[in-house]
Amino acid sequence: MIARLWKTLGWLGVIAALVLSLIPPFMHEARHMDKVVHLAGYAVLMFWWTQIVVHRRWRLALAVVLFGGAIELLQGLTPHRQPDVFDALANTGGVLLGWLIARILPNLPNLPALLTWLPARQR
Repeated sequence: MIARLWKTLGWLGVIAALVLSLIPPFMHEARHMDKVVHLAGYAVLMFWWTQIVVHRRWRLALAVVLFGGAIELLQGLTPHRQPDVFDALANTGGVLLGWLIARILPNLPNLPALLTWLPARQR
């Protein structure tokens, strides 16, 4: 049950990254602040999925990097966005950061399974 919820939330994160990257920007960000948003967003996305994919994470990392690159290319097809190589680099940096955090935190090798140990709320 928890693993299914974790995957569902992960896919919602992927969809959110796609939609938010292709819709018109709803705020003008400070100079280069969007790079921090890209870095943090892809770090969270990568870390989230590393809790499910515990073997051969390099494949996951490659998939997330390619996903970010594909989004940058798709932005060139929209009238209100444009592809940016520095956004793609920030995305890749976020993937590496998320992977690194997942490797450093030894207590979270399988967070979704650990969540099943939480006591159920009394009704």
